[in-house]
Amino acid sequence: MNEEIKNTANKSTLLIDLHYFPPISYIKEIVKADTIVLEAHETFQKQTYRNRCEILTANGKEALIVPIIHGSSGFIKDIRIDYSQRWFQIHDRTLRAAYGKSPFFEFVMDDISAVLEAKHPFLWDVNYNMLTLCLEKLTLKKEIIESNAYLDTTELTDFTLDMRGKINPGSNKEVGQNDSKVYHQVFGNEFVRNLSVLDLLFCAVLDSSVILR
Repeated sequence: MNEEIKNTANKSTLLIDLHYFPPISYIKEIVKADTIVLEAHETFQKQTYRNRCEILTANGKEALIVPIIHGSSGFIKDIRIDYSQRWFQIHDRTLRAAYGKSPFFEFVMDDISAVLEAKHPFLWDVNYNMLTLCLEKLTLKKEIIESNAYLDTTELTDFTLDMRGKINPGSNKEVGQNDSKVYHQVFGNEFVRNLSVLDLLFCAVLDSSVILR
């Protein structure tokens, strides 16, 4: 049995891939678990939340995408970010335009900008820093560990929920929708469900403990 899973044998454990500002449904799964095991030995999957998130702007739902450099090994921790594109400035500017009038903008934005401006070379490091920042803002204290090898389903304990590949743009309508709680958003009259956790942080972080149940 993999050592990470063995050490969490009697704990509620979530095994999941690492996302860029993951959707609210992802955070709801984290809330349920005692320990989070991040799958660090998978291959990078295109068209997923590993390098994109969805926010709400004046023009509706918009995807923010982190460009990557192709030609690496393909393993998730080897994926480098393409800084020849000014994506981090675009993301920062878009977030400021979309959420500048939100009630918790000042509580969140400067810390997000600091991670973007750090220019971490690897996607994994950006995503990890953003995840821990979001959990800190949500006051969610969880044990987070990385797998040291790809985890086969036969290695998992009865207390482990395998959500790898389950939360992605294609599954967005199915995962975390039926019990999604409504909160006030900056734009629109109709609530847009399961956006990036950023939307929750900017708009309703003080109610997050209720919204994430």
